[in-house]
Amino acid sequence: MSKCDIRITFDKPDRKYTGGDVVSGEVHVTVNQDIRCNGIVLSHYWRTHGRGNTDQGEHREVRLCGIQPLQAGEELHLPFEFTAERWPLTYHGHYINVDHYVHVAVDVPWAIDPKQVEEYILIAGERPPEISGARGEVVEFSKPTNEASGIGKWILYGILSVFAIIFGILFFFLIPVFLVIGGLVWGWNILIASRVGEVELRTPHLVVGPNEMWPLTLSFTPKKSFAVNGITVRIFARESATSGSGTDKTTSHHTLHDEVATLHPAGMLMAGENFSEQFEFELPDTQAWSLDESDNDIKWWAELRIDIPRFPDWNKRVDLQMIPLEFLNEAVMPDAEPRAAHGEKRRSQDSGSRIAAAPEPPPLTDSWEEDSDGPGSDALLTLVAEIRKAGRFGNERSEMVNSAAGDAFDVSVVISRTSPTFGFVGDDQRFEHGKTVIGTLRDSDQEVQLFTVGATNDDVENVARGEAYETLATVKGWDSLYDRLVLHEVPID
Repeated sequence: MSKCDIRITFDKPDRKYTGGDVVSGEVHVTVNQDIRCNGIVLSHYWRTHGRGNTDQGEHREVRLCGIQPLQAGEELHLPFEFTAERWPLTYHGHYINVDHYVHVAVDVPWAIDPKQVEEYILIAGERPPEISGARGEVVEFSKPTNEASGIGKWILYGILSVFAIIFGILFFFLIPVFLVIGGLVWGWNILIASRVGEVELRTPHLVVGPNEMWPLTLSFTPKKSFAVNGITVRIFARESATSGSGTDKTTSHHTLHDEVATLHPAGMLMAGENFSEQFEFELPDTQAWSLDESDNDIKWWAELRIDIPRFPDWNKRVDLQMIPLEFLNEAVMPDAEPRAAHGEKRRSQDSGSRIAAAPEPPPLTDSWEEDSDGPGSDALLTLVAEIRKAGRFGNERSEMVNSAAGDAFDVSVVISRTSPTFGFVGDDQRFEHGKTVIGTLRDSDQEVQLFTVGATNDDVENVARGEAYETLATVKGWDSLYDRLVLHEVPID
């Protein structure tokens, strides 16, 4: 029989906590034998388990009681509380699992310590401090380090010095091999460039969230005319779990997501004709957050490929970092006004609306009158019909869009999805922290992409999927890939 029986209870029956939450509960200790206790300590930490070796976080301790004798039959009820970590989140996958634990041990001198371990679930809450909101670079989460001290440091430095000397000698003899490999790579790249020219790939953000539209811009001017089997983007996610070490080291992989989309169909690309297209790729609904530990990884990346028949393909890999949308959404400003009602126009004169007090925009068309609406969805649908009649190639479509660019339209967009706008291409900074709305014009199946300004984020978020968001917008372009209008909300200063 154990000297003590330990039971851990949580204040939440489902044991589900958000990052930054206070995790609280009670430790119940039933003493079975007279013992001298040197203290009861609770520690909390995260740890991986599954196919790979164990990775774990720092053990943080909470002392529940100090040194004292315990008598058989005695029962202790010790409350506890601590602040939950913000990262990593609980994950149960194929080869990799990440769980958070509460561990309680009764320190009994010269004997095996009675102990108990319980799990709790950590979900997205407060944003980890490493995530600043910038999305152009993959975030590296801080990890605890075990720093050597004293003589240990000198031994470590000595070992590293020996390895450096050995590597230097090997490098001297391997220089010809490196030169040959480098020459082959250089020649391969020159061969590809002889067809496609210099390829520019712009990806505004590498830190992404589920269900987002991931934008990218691909630009190049072919040096020669050539056929392509297509231009594609592949979004790939994979678990990698490493077990063992040395010669017994093995790594197991499991594919979490593998999806290919065609950005440009098969056809001919003509020499000297600039190819410059903006694309959007819808990321999957997932909870497989990126993980980068010693022996357990969850990696997301995109592979762009220009598939050239009977010739080397141009390709590039872009590493992505999948994190919860809660870490990407901006916090509501403390002085923000209440949201407008569903379907309310941004220009309405409701005295309770933050935007209602803003002045009306000046007349934009000959038919505009001071208190009347501008041209609406019917006018846009007429424009769409004309654009579709025009040829895909040439300047006719661009000229139609430019001719409508000076007009403002009353639009009612039935929302399919909404995401934060990142990497906005344009000079108006008011759009940089706004929303990107994908939907259809009311009473039609015509899809549009609407960029809204940051000042109306509350209004947009207040409109649920399937409901209509009404505003003033101008035509900024035509997305040939998705056959949809690109609209910009008219900012009201």
